[in-house]
Amino acid sequence: MVALNSLRVVRCLDEQHSEFIKWTKEDHRADLAGQYRQVTKLALRASAIPADAHFFRIEGWTVALVVSELVKTAMESVGCLGAQFIELSAAG
Repeated sequence: MVALNSLRVVRCLDEQHSEFIKWTKEDHRADLAGQYRQVTKLALRASAIPADAHFFRIEGWTVALVVSELVKTAMESVGCLGAQFIELSAAG
């Protein structure tokens, strides 16, 4: 069994084009106030993603693991069967 993890975090969530809920001080996890509680539509700001960022998590929403097309193709070419790839929108 093999597990993938990324320690690299990139601040690139496009709040204008994403749909999300943030934790508030009134929630049962007031310590998380201001952080993303749920992201139902994820869009990225392409201009905020460094050219060498091929495998990373999104700052504030580390649930998602983002890979570039290069990494996706490499994973598929070696028969990676456990990954599910979802194309994300990325603007400006």
